[in-house]
Amino acid sequence: MSRKIFVILLVLLLALTFALVGCGNDANQSSNEQNYDSENTKIVNGIKMDKEQYLNFAIAEPKSLDSTKTSSNTSWYPQTPIFEGLTRVQGTPEGIDKIEPGVAESWEVSEDGLVYTFHLRKNAKWSDGKPVTAHDFEYAWKRLLDPNTASPYQWFLKPLIKGAADFAEGKGSADDVGITAVDDYTFRVELVAPCPYFMQLTYYPVLKPIRKDIAEKYGDKYGTEADTIVCNGPYVLTEWVHRGKMVWEKNPYYWDKEHVYIEKITNTVIEDTNAYLQALYKGDIDSGGTSKKEWREKLEKTGKFNFIERVGADCDYIMFNANDRYFKNAKIRKAFSAAFDRVKLSNDVNNGRTIPAEEYIPSTFVIGNENYVQKVGGNKFVKKLQEDVKDPKAVLIEGLKELGEDPDPAKMEVSFLFRGNDEWTKKCAEWFKQAFDSTLGIDLKLELLKWNIAFNKVDNGEFQMYYGGWFGDFNDPATMLEYWHSKEGYYKIGWSNEEFDSLIDEARSLADNDRRAEIYKRCEEILVYEDAIIAPINHSLTTTYRRKYIKNMYNPLFGYNDYKGVYTLGRE
Repeated sequence: MSRKIFVILLVLLLALTFALVGCGNDANQSSNEQNYDSENTKIVNGIKMDKEQYLNFAIAEPKSLDSTKTSSNTSWYPQTPIFEGLTRVQGTPEGIDKIEPGVAESWEVSEDGLVYTFHLRKNAKWSDGKPVTAHDFEYAWKRLLDPNTASPYQWFLKPLIKGAADFAEGKGSADDVGITAVDDYTFRVELVAPCPYFMQLTYYPVLKPIRKDIAEKYGDKYGTEADTIVCNGPYVLTEWVHRGKMVWEKNPYYWDKEHVYIEKITNTVIEDTNAYLQALYKGDIDSGGTSKKEWREKLEKTGKFNFIERVGADCDYIMFNANDRYFKNAKIRKAFSAAFDRVKLSNDVNNGRTIPAEEYIPSTFVIGNENYVQKVGGNKFVKKLQEDVKDPKAVLIEGLKELGEDPDPAKMEVSFLFRGNDEWTKKCAEWFKQAFDSTLGIDLKLELLKWNIAFNKVDNGEFQMYYGGWFGDFNDPATMLEYWHSKEGYYKIGWSNEEFDSLIDEARSLADNDRRAEIYKRCEEILVYEDAIIAPINHSLTTTYRRKYIKNMYNPLFGYNDYKGVYTLGRE
């Protein structure tokens, strides 16, 4: 997810508390309960916990809470505790995500795998007491597809559901889309082909229910303020001070409120890295992460944190704009991809706390029940490209000549766009400038902009090179590849490859995981090695420090935590 999407270290820094899985030392969360003073504890459902249940986290300012208009971690994290989908995802101590019933208490799938029928629980309610119905899901899903919505995640459903592509392209009617409220508590979805990972989509933020009357009442303001939404998740958004904080409080109408223990969660917007780390150290926020060695040592010395580490299901990369005068040439893209040392970057900029990318799709993904990378026999196409391009500057000059440009790299006008102007981003940008200038003989210009401004420039194609990335939406390689489809993907950067598109189309119609694995490996080869439209940089190695009094908190790897079942014991 990751946009769940542009996985930059600062996002990880501010979002580690919610976006990434908890494992490692989490097993000791429930130990030593007998040592806590009974005057400051209570027993709920047989569980001893602090009398006062609250948590404090740090977040980045979300753009919107309208599920059909969001595409980033910064918006998806705060949506998860306040909106519940057909299902929910639960992390586990073993690090394996579990799909559990949400608003849907049960479901069945037709023998041919094309029809999913969900039966909604009748005690699921919105925060104003009105029932959550199948009509709320039908409205939300069709709103996502509606061309008038202009959803950045329209592509998520468009190729999967019967009639969705025609409707999304303005050629068909909403009535012909295979998304139907059969009655108030029966929701039916008809697919164009079996989809092995479809159930993983049912808990995703962009497919949460929306009340039609509320969305129409507030129009463009829906999801932009606390009082322009109603919630159906474990929590309700009670306060949203823009650039300040978001406050969630326990939803009295939630169908399973008996298992929601935290009464209040305060999320403070902290944009400065040092201020964020000071807040974590002092206890102003309860969980967070850092790659800085000095801060890791400082936090560990307190003895008050559980330490959690895991490789992410993501990839940071440089994305090239194929509409650009230079980067429309594959040799020039390959030259830039081969021109920097990923290991040195990880050590110099990230203190070795990232995994240098020799591939695009990391080892965290499975296909069916098998590890994807192992199944395909390896996918190190970055390494292959670097082995082939021994002299990046010479290849760059070849590309310039092919374009009829001045062959002198020093005369190139190239700008590298970054999101943010914080300490880490500045350090990273300067590192790349030095690497590209020295290896390629160019004079790279750096453009460090605020997040939303950078997002808009990328959406509008107003960039040459961009430091971005993608965090998988679900546990299947498809999530890392489908969004590059030239007609039905996420980015509109002027790149298309007929073979790539054809293979993605074929994979969407298959249930055969052996063939899908072959397809995805070939697509990765096209993307990274042959066309080099992206230059993979690294995979995240998340380092989370969580206060020891936080119990039963296991963040899923794919999706976000709704904090149901989480509690504290031993807060001082």
